This record gives sequence, structure tokens and C-alpha cells, in this order.
Amino acid sequence: MPEAVPAAPRPPPVVRLATSSGLGNRMFQCLFAYRLAEEFGVPVTGDSLPEWGLLHEDSAVPLPSVYLQGHMPSPANLRRLWQLGHLQGIETNALACRLELMPSRAAAQALFRDQGATPQRFAPDCLVINVRGAEILGGRHKDYRPLPIAFYERVVRETQRRPVFVGQIGDDPYSQALRARFPDAEFHPSRGVMEDFATLRAARHLVMAVSTFSWLACWLSEAKTIHMPLTGFFHPKRRKDVDLFPLDAPRYRFHAFPPDAWMGTESQMHETIAGPEAGRRISHRYLLTLVHGIKSPEPVPAPPPAVVSSAATA
Repeated sequence: MPEAVPAAPRPPPVVRLATSSGLGNRMFQCLFAYRLAEEFGVPVTGDSLPEWGLLHEDSAVPLPSVYLQGHMPSPANLRRLWQLGHLQGIETNALACRLELMPSRAAAQALFRDQGATPQRFAPDCLVINVRGAEILGGRHKDYRPLPIAFYERVVRETQRRPVFVGQIGDDPYSQALRARFPDAEFHPSRGVMEDFATLRAARHLVMAVSTFSWLACWLSEAKTIHMPLTGFFHPKRRKDVDLFPLDAPRYRFHAFPPDAWMGTESQMHETIAGPEAGRRISHRYLLTLVHGIKSPEPVPAPPPAVVSSAATA
């Protein structure tokens, strides 16, 4: 009886990156493609990110193939399908805004290296506040919104740092209200996406905007403190498919808001500008319960210092 011929090793799948939207979204899409490529030991092909010097050769996607989107693709399931012979091509447009689907922070920093953009640098006592405005002010997306001005007032008051506003600052009512409420603050309108990213990445103390761009600039920075608002796209009750909460990083300060949709109505804008909603600071422990449903034991209070009597020390 002739011996069975061993099956040839299965070639790894092609991983092709398909990007869309603004720089922050394209960076997230790129990060997941690199995470998949590492999983299968292959290079990333497809769309490039020339802003970051990432140039990829294009390639056809062989059949059988899959097109990935959204925030919850499963690398383990993709590997299983490939091992079973059901998958040979992966084209990914997935944002995959979940920490477990991303490369390590060190790997992401190495991928998105300095490209020569000149950051604006501020004194160490400044609080650099990234402003997201422009098209989202009118309710273009229910999960992207400007932050209440009362929130900025609270954070500035609690941190006792000098506010510096950077980003999408124009002549709209929201920007005008910011200038009126912070007459002594610095305001720096956008100088371009790469310059703005470099400015945020170089800051020591940051307040994040509701934005993938802003999240990445803060995460990749060496900032000592990062204030992250849990609202819109970042609210666990609004977007259960998103998990961008670095619970192991003490430099993050999390601030909870009501899980309201942003419609950009006149009344919502009035509340954002003049209303009392300032959010509230929550602990990493509380956020762990909010996001993952994990209940932790109450921290054990430190014992009081021992009292040494004068007789004992005589």
C-alpha cells in the first residue's frame, strides 16, 4: 500500500488594508491590519498611510476571502477559518477600537514615528485641551460631540493648570463661548493634522476630545496626566463595542457624563455652552465595573501609624 503523501503546508492568508475617513480612523484601521499581519506572519498590503511613511504594496485578495468592518473582528476566529481551509484573503476596513485588538503601545509608537511635524510646545504647568468642533457641531454624528464648557471649567479648577485650547477652533458660537469663558487662556487653531497630532503628543497634561485622532495622540504621548471624557463614542453605555479605556494606566483620569445622543439641536448647544453639566470624576475601579461588570472588593484602608510612647523611647 503506497504511503500517504503529507499535505503541503497551507499558505498564510493575504492581509489587505482598506482605509477610509480621517487620519485618526485610518490609523486605527492600520493598527488592526498590522495586528492581523503579525498574527499570520505576513506583510500588510493595500492602502498606504503616507503621512506616517507607511507605504504598502497592493495585492489582489484571493478567494475565499472576507471583508472586515466595525469594532469587534475576531483574530482567533479568522485563524480557525484559515486553518480549516475556508479563508485565504482578509481585506480589513475594521476600526477595531478595542485595546485587546491593538498592538502594544510601544509597537504603535514605533509604527507611527515622528515624521518631522513641528509641535507647539507649552510650559509644563499648562493643561492642553484638544477641541473637536467644525462639522460635528451640527449633529453630523450622534456619537461625536463638543464637550460642555462647564467640564473644562471644573478640570481647570481642580488641576490648577493654565488652559491651552488646541484644535478645531473657529468663529462658531461654541468657539466664541470658549474664548468668552476663558479670557486668559491661550487659543491655537489647527495648523494641520500632523502638526496638531505632534502638539498633543508632546504635551505633559492633556484633555482629550471625543475623537479617534485625539485618543491616539494622547495614548501615544508621554503625558503625565490624560483626562478622558466618557461621553458619545467613549461612553460604555452608548458604545458597548468600543473599549479604549487603559485601566492599567494611572495617568488617565476618567470623567463620566450622561449617555445622551448628540443631535446638534439649538437647545443641546445652549446646554453645552451655558449648562451646568460638568461630568464627574470616576475611579478606575468604578470604570472596571461599568465596562466589564467586574465587582472588586473595597480597598483595605491603611492601618493608622503606630503610636510610640515616650516611655518606650526612653
